[in-house]
Parts: sequence; structure tokens; C-alpha cells
Amino acid sequence: MNTAGVPANTFTRRLWLSLWHLLPGNPILVRVVNGSSRRVRHLWLRVIYLSSLLAVVLFSLLSSGGQHSSLTDLAKSASQTFAWASTAQLMLMCFLAPVFTASAITQERDAQTFNILLSTPLSNAQIVLGSLMSRLYFVIMLLVAGLPIFLMTMVYGGVTTRQIIESFALSGSTAILTGALAIFIAMVGVGTRRTIFSFYLLIALYLLTFYLLGQWSKTWVDGSPPNVAGTKMSWLAPLHPFLALEVAINRVHAPTLAQLGDHGSIARSALAYPSAAFVSWTTLTSLALISFSLFFVRRGAKSGESKFWTSLVSRFRRKSQGERTRTPRNVWSNPVAWREAKTRIAGGAFTRWAVILAGFGAAIDILLSYARGTLPLAEAPYWFAGLIVVQFALAMLIATNTAATAMTKEKEGKTMDLLLTTPLTSKYILWGKLRGIVSFAAPLLAGPLGVLTLFVIIATVKSPQTPPVWLEAPITLSALILIYTAIACVVGLRFSLISRTNMVAVMSSVGVMVLLCGLASMIGFAIVQASSGEFGAFLAPFTPFTAIKFLVDPGSLFGTPKDFAEGAGMARTAALTGSIAALLLYAFMVWRWYTGLVRDFDMTIRKQTGH
Repeated sequence: MNTAGVPANTFTRRLWLSLWHLLPGNPILVRVVNGSSRRVRHLWLRVIYLSSLLAVVLFSLLSSGGQHSSLTDLAKSASQTFAWASTAQLMLMCFLAPVFTASAITQERDAQTFNILLSTPLSNAQIVLGSLMSRLYFVIMLLVAGLPIFLMTMVYGGVTTRQIIESFALSGSTAILTGALAIFIAMVGVGTRRTIFSFYLLIALYLLTFYLLGQWSKTWVDGSPPNVAGTKMSWLAPLHPFLALEVAINRVHAPTLAQLGDHGSIARSALAYPSAAFVSWTTLTSLALISFSLFFVRRGAKSGESKFWTSLVSRFRRKSQGERTRTPRNVWSNPVAWREAKTRIAGGAFTRWAVILAGFGAAIDILLSYARGTLPLAEAPYWFAGLIVVQFALAMLIATNTAATAMTKEKEGKTMDLLLTTPLTSKYILWGKLRGIVSFAAPLLAGPLGVLTLFVIIATVKSPQTPPVWLEAPITLSALILIYTAIACVVGLRFSLISRTNMVAVMSSVGVMVLLCGLASMIGFAIVQASSGEFGAFLAPFTPFTAIKFLVDPGSLFGTPKDFAEGAGMARTAALTGSIAALLLYAFMVWRWYTGLVRDFDMTIRKQTGH
């Protein structure tokens, strides 16, 4: 008995130690958690996260009027507050999870510590899980910290425990999938700084595109019961966190299993329970990505060696011997602006042209659908607005990412000292950077806005009395988008100036812009929709996404087409006045921030270089 018991106890103890060192006692996890938890930057992120949730809750409570005649009104108010808080939490998770996990793509390789990590006794599973959970730990702790705010909404009823669980499950599964995808990219060995930007870009494109498609009536499930506004659940709900959240918070109603008799068993279960389906497939996908990552850990040690195909392609790219010449280039009056714009275009030509051509092609398709009669005149502005929203979001990410690396690339490339030895002043350098980045990002929206202008002219000729889009809308919208892009560039330049590395600058600037645009648009949509009419048209240009939505589709400011026809004149004047006021306000902000950059430039550079 004793001899038989010793091996069993030893095996159990070794198994327990293996499991303990795999996750709770993982050296990578312990090191990162102990180090990061003491950082002031993480403390401020926690404060900002919880403050944002509290601000959304307080705004929702204030917008509900604050006075309720019955417990039913209190329950409705609590349900509305929970819906806004859940949406804000999921939006913050969709931003924070990529921010914290994207560093896994290049951090070890940029710091030249990946090979050192492979020389330790850590197993492949410990490296992968430690890298993943060390990034997700902070995100999960944020979710736990926000739980008391959601429990407060249950006091007056209207919010169930199941809704809170579904909301947190959707946010958590989204964060885990994002982290698993980042770790997979890092372990495969394709991680570069451009990969991080593509990582952000694809996540934003997926969320925006699928959400807009979910609002399309052709993607609605026939058996789904409509809500008060007549909207049905889309079959994309099990694949998209925000569409699934709308079902969880009862904004959209899911069909029952009996109403889905003509679907297969898996499709019936997914459409009847979209939240559970989303959590299930994201969890399985995350496990699959983590499992595949295990096979690439040790292979990553050879990532610096040249491969067969790389050597073969490089041979064909070599030019012949002899004199090498190139055509002369026309440099702008500001060479810094010319260099910034031209080098960015050359470095990211594929992504830039892909965004431009995709937007132009989609806009042409909407215009042709309207010309063929397959798209009604009343629905065309909605699709143009949705397309411009997607294009603008991509343009903002590109502009912010580009501006965030404008100064840090000079520091990392050791060219900042060379730039400072020239006669160029700080004002000249920063203005050149700002002008060059805006020139690089501005054409990203030229296609949809140009086609929108053509549509406006055609629609005005066909319906001169009540045009669906006002004739001056493309001009005012172009000016507003340009000033919003300038704001993104100034914010990116600020973080690029004060940061020492590209990673910190990109994460900080993209985070600030996503947070500001997201919260401002949420509050803006709530205020504009509550105001509606002329006052709503005046307020719409002050936030980016409401400006696009209500300038391109002004009919959505009114309840019925009759109300729009009667109040279009006053709303048109109010929208133009609001656009001019917003342009003046944000132009003043950009000028003030730019002058602040010029004022702090020399002192900041001296502190970083030690001069």
C-alpha cells in the first residue's frame, strides 16, 4: 500500500505543480502583473475607464428626466441606463483589448528578448499562456472593477442577472479573442509595426461593417419579432458583439426555436440565443488560435534568417550593374511636409489605395443601385452615411497612427539630431509634419464624398422641392472631416513628441481618439435624437459621426417624411449655422494645440536627448 501510494502522490503533486506554473504561477504572468500594477499609467487608465462608465450612467439618468411617477418608470429608466452602460463597456473593451494585446505582436522582438525567453526552461504552453494572460489580466480586472456600477442598475428592477452575465460574457469573450489573435500573430513571426496598425484596422473594419449590415432589412431574420421601431434581429447577431448585445438588453428581440423551424439545428440555436452563440464560437476560436500558436513558439527563433522564397525574390529585385538614376522630384515649399506625405504614401501605398478604391467602388455601387431603381431614394442617404462612417473611421485610425509615429520614427531612426542641426525651426518642422500627414490622409474619403456630390446633384434635379440631401452638405461635410482629421493628427503629434517609442505613442494616441470619438458620438447621438428637428440639426456637426449621419441623412432628424418636408428649411439653416460654428471652434482648438506643440518642442526634445 505504501509503495503504491508514493508514485500516485508524486504524480498528483507534479501534475498540480505543472498546472500551477502553467497559469497562476506562470513566471511571465507574475512578472508582468507585478510590474504593470505599479505603473501610474495603468492607474490613470483604470480611473478613466471607471469615470467613463460613471459618466455614461449619470448622463443616462439625467436624460431620463430624474422624476418618475411609478416604479414602472423607475424600472424603465434603470433598463435604459443599463443598456447605455453595457454598450459603453463593450465599446471600451473593443478598444482596450487590442491596445493591451497588440504589444504582444512586437514587444519581445523589438526589445531583442524573444531568443532569451526561448533559452529559459519555460515550455511552449507557458510562454503562450503567460504572454496572453499577462495582457488580458488588466482588461479582465477592469471588467471586475466595473461590476458594482452595473449592480446599481438592479435596484429598481428592469435589469436581470442574466442580462448582466450576458453583457460581461460578450465583453470578456471579445477581449479573449482579440488577445488570442494577437498572440497567434506574434508567435507565427509576422509581427511588425505595420502589423499592429493592420490589427487595429481590421478590428475596426469588422465591427463597423458588420454592424451597418445588421441594420439592413435584407439581413433580418424572417421569424424574428420586430421591436417598437420595426427593427428585427439580423442573422449576423451571433457573429457580432454589438448586435448580440442589442438582443441581450432587449433592444431587439430574438426569435424562438419554434419560429425557426425551417433552419438547421445549429442555426436555430445560434439565432435563438445569439449571445451564447457568440461566446461559444469566440471561445472555441481562441482555443484553436492558442493551440496553433504552440507549434510556432520555437520556430520564431529563426525569424531573422532568410528563407528560400525571400532569397529568390530578392535576386529578381536586384538592379543591373552600372549607373543608377531616377527622375527628379518636385519638392513642396515645405520640404518636411513633402517628405512626410510622400514617404507615407510610398510606405503604405497598398493599404491607402485599398481603402480609397474600396470606398469609391462601394459608393459607385450605391449610386448605380439608385439609378437602376433597386435602392429607393429615401434609403440611399442612409447607405451613403454608413459608407462614409466606415471610411471616416478608417481614415481617422490611419491619420492617428501616422501622426503618432511622425516624431518617434525620427527618434528611433536616430535622425532627430540631424533634423535639429538644420536651419529649420520647431514651428517649421511641426507645421510640415501636420500638413504632410493631413495631405496623406485627406484623399481617403475623396471617393465617397465625390460620388455623394454626384448623387446630391441628381437627387436635387429630380426632387428640387424636398431633396433627400441638401446641396451644400458634401461641402460642409468635407470641411468638417478635414478639421476632424487635423484634430487626430495634432493628438497623434502630441503623443509622438512626448513618447520615446512608436508603440507607446500609437497605443496612447489611438486610444485617446477612439475613446473621445466613441463617447462623444454616444452622447451626441443621444442629444441629437432627443432634440431632433432644427435644434438637433444645429448640434449634429459638433461630433464626427453625428455630423456624417445627419448631414448626409437629414430626414432621420424628423419622425415622418411630412415633418421633414415642413421643417427642412429651418433645419437646413440650423445645420449650416452649426457646421460653421463647429468649424470655427475646432479650428481654434487645432491652432491652440499646434501652438502648444511649438512651445513645448525644444524643452521636450532636450529632456529626451539629455541636452
